[in-house]
Amino acid sequence: MSEKRLIFLSLNELNFDYLKKYLKFKDLKNFKILSDRIINTTSEEEYKMLEPWIQWPSIYTGKKANQHNIFRLGDIIKYKGKTLFNELEDLCLSVGVISSMNLSNNLNKPKYFIPDPWTMTNPDSSFWSKLIHKTISKLVVKNSSLKFNIRELFSLSFIFIKFAKLKNYNTYLKFFITGFKYRWRKALFLDLLLSDIHLNYFYKNQPNFSNVFFNGMAHIQHHYFFNSKVMDKNNLKNPIWYLKKNKDPIEETLVLYDKILGDYLNNKKFNLVIATGLTQKPYDIIKFYYKIKNCKDFFLNLEIDFIKIQELMSRDFIIYFSDTKKAKISEEILHKMKLKNKELFKIDNRGSNLFITFIYPDEILKNDYIDYNRIKIFDHVSFVAIKNGMHSEKGFYYDNFSDYKQQEMNITDIKDIILNFFK
Repeated sequence: MSEKRLIFLSLNELNFDYLKKYLKFKDLKNFKILSDRIINTTSEEEYKMLEPWIQWPSIYTGKKANQHNIFRLGDIIKYKGKTLFNELEDLCLSVGVISSMNLSNNLNKPKYFIPDPWTMTNPDSSFWSKLIHKTISKLVVKNSSLKFNIRELFSLSFIFIKFAKLKNYNTYLKFFITGFKYRWRKALFLDLLLSDIHLNYFYKNQPNFSNVFFNGMAHIQHHYFFNSKVMDKNNLKNPIWYLKKNKDPIEETLVLYDKILGDYLNNKKFNLVIATGLTQKPYDIIKFYYKIKNCKDFFLNLEIDFIKIQELMSRDFIIYFSDTKKAKISEEILHKMKLKNKELFKIDNRGSNLFITFIYPDEILKNDYIDYNRIKIFDHVSFVAIKNGMHSEKGFYYDNFSDYKQQEMNITDIKDIILNFFK
């Protein structure tokens, strides 16, 4: 078995072009070390393909979207081909996974495997992996709510005591106390905890290859890009009730990620790969994001005969039915449901299940009623955000072992670079 070790940090959608602007006035020493070796990546040209749950499988498989045909979060479980992780195991290399987006646990014997919060695949059999997956999944799915039950807080505390690094306690305390007012700090808390968990797992299990996925920056850019100190001139601003002008969550995230990077750059016992998949740029219109508070209760009120509902990232969910006829009837009902002549749902009919996104783009007021059945929609939704960031095909890549001969590459090339590292 190879003695080589490689850690892959997935910094989902982090825009290094904006990072470089922060470097002019902010001491981000670890990002500064990376800056000279960062190269650009490209992905898909069609905007609807620029979703992270499509592009990370492109990295895992080395195939473009129209080749791997993975278009929804969680669809990786249907993929029959091999991923980077399978091929590394075929080379008799050991693998570890922490929260990799849209990745199925079909590995033979991973050193550890904690799935992302949205994909229906099993963690490894250890007590801690099962607890971490269950707890973090619940917290992430409830990202627009600040309500936690006692069991969730107890589980999180248990995980924290086991894995949180003592040197990070002050940072955790700040994020926890202020996170009730500044909601983005909940995402930062979880990213820092994931890093501490990952390093604990990595040093204990010593896999040849380990991937850890950080989603905090993607979440925060989507919600708060307009508040960035370095954003290009833009007439669109977040209202004061949403976020005060003196707050810059993008800067806070970069400060935290710089701190996390230090734990990886300062260790010479392994090599490092970093990729962003996609990036984001500021959005060009004001658009509101809402999600259904309780999908099960809402659709029971509509007398839709479903088996179960699986909640995914933010506004997405899947409704499962006993047959295709019931799914079709439900689809027709949902298409009739509009607010002020605008559709509420985008629906992908997959036979016996419907993949649904709540897409209403405007502010929902207290006395707004759905046109079709006069349901008071305000009571059934929770405000998520004003959309600030939109996806861009441009991404970024770094490693500390390649002899770069190009300034740009497609994200599908990353898989072979990693495989070649071990050959």
